[in-house]
Amino acid sequence: MRETDGGQQWMAALAAALLSLTACAGPATTAPKPPVEAKPAAENPLQLAVKRLLANGADGQVGSASGAGFVTAPIAIFLADGEVSLLPNTPELEAALAPFQRRWRERRRQPFPFQEFQAAFALLTAQRTAVARLGGETLVLFAKTDDRGRFHFERVPAGQWLLVADMSSPASILLWAVPVEVSPGGDTQAFLVDSNILLEATTEGRKTP
Repeated sequence: MRETDGGQQWMAALAAALLSLTACAGPATTAPKPPVEAKPAAENPLQLAVKRLLANGADGQVGSASGAGFVTAPIAIFLADGEVSLLPNTPELEAALAPFQRRWRERRRQPFPFQEFQAAFALLTAQRTAVARLGGETLVLFAKTDDRGRFHFERVPAGQWLLVADMSSPASILLWAVPVEVSPGGDTQAFLVDSNILLEATTEGRKTP
């Protein structure tokens, strides 16, 4: 009887220990895991640029931009009665345009085929389209030049811009895309001249309306 009583006591202790372990382990294995929060997608540089410029405009952090467009070689010619534009700028856009200017200078400023102008202008058009899609329609600015090529932009949100223009002749077309930084309350001076032409291309193959 003593051995039987001892065996029953041992079995009872073992059962109690197993129940205790099960009770401790149960909640840890059955408790639901907290949901994993998805990280918001990082904004790209153009999104950040558009947001910054819109915020500066809304806060009254604005300035102006003035200048003129002209070339002096072989003779002085003004960008008269033309149009210039300001476009939100990003380092990525500058990097994409830089090879055009580098190759043109390596060619000793000899005109490219017209397709090179089209390729560069397509990058600028794509930037305008992207800015508009991001809600920045008001950030694509235009100004007319006078008979001396002078232009003026009012109430430009402070920040980084690209000053864009082109000038045509019967034989060729010039394209400018010049970085400009506008400061609050100031008038930024910017000029489109021989030294900062992005490229020149022949007008051969250009379709006219």
